[in-house]
Amino acid sequence: MKKFLVLAVLICMTMAFGSLIDDVRQRGVLRVGQDAGYMPLYGTNPDGERIGLEVEILERMAEILGVKLEFVVVNWDGIIPALVSNKFDIIWSAMTITPERALRVNFSDPYLTVGQIILYNTNKYTVPPTEEDLDNPDVKIAVQLGSTGAEAATRLLSNAQIFMFETIDEAAFQVASGRADAMIFDSIYARFMAKKYDQLDVTEELLTREDFGVAIAKGDFETLQWLNTFIQWVKTTGTLEELENYWFVEYQPEF
Repeated sequence: MKKFLVLAVLICMTMAFGSLIDDVRQRGVLRVGQDAGYMPLYGTNPDGERIGLEVEILERMAEILGVKLEFVVVNWDGIIPALVSNKFDIIWSAMTITPERALRVNFSDPYLTVGQIILYNTNKYTVPPTEEDLDNPDVKIAVQLGSTGAEAATRLLSNAQIFMFETIDEAAFQVASGRADAMIFDSIYARFMAKKYDQLDVTEELLTREDFGVAIAKGDFETLQWLNTFIQWVKTTGTLEELENYWFVEYQPEF
């Protein structure tokens, strides 16, 4: 009963707002900004279709709004400027909520909490490396340009060689191929890559803790309230838990 009540509130709020939500319904398309991939949250399967936990959440959002879903894929370091210039409606792309980003966009309530972790090549390290092991001039660290992993690596591993890549998959491949020794990135993605490549593993201790939120343009508080209600619905109905069980536990990477 509670599930249907919250859904009814979502629909009523959607019909009432004269905001981005209203514009999306009139247009008939919800445009979502993402970068190329961050599995198992979002990415592309061999058939070119967008898949992942966040993709399924967005499909449910589009169904409630009665619109089609369109993904606009851009480089991560340009994703906020693209939102501000109206290339798409929202960023739902595993974006960490930070004070610096909040100066340029408005964030929803968090929908996932993660942390930065070390992904390393087991041919280089037979036991999990520590921060002290990596903070060395001879160590090569791969990160994604503009990510909080890049910020954490720069701050915590100032003595290491840090290499920036446009996509997170590029950075992870450097470690898998032995061109880099380790990588700093969100725990969800790092653990997924460790499952995908035999030569990769992760440390257990989180270097940081971070919240993911949905980003929209400044000033649209009606849309922000609707997004927060939608996120509450995803959590309280068990939808998020079901998706996490599939994408984080049961799903096997596609090659």
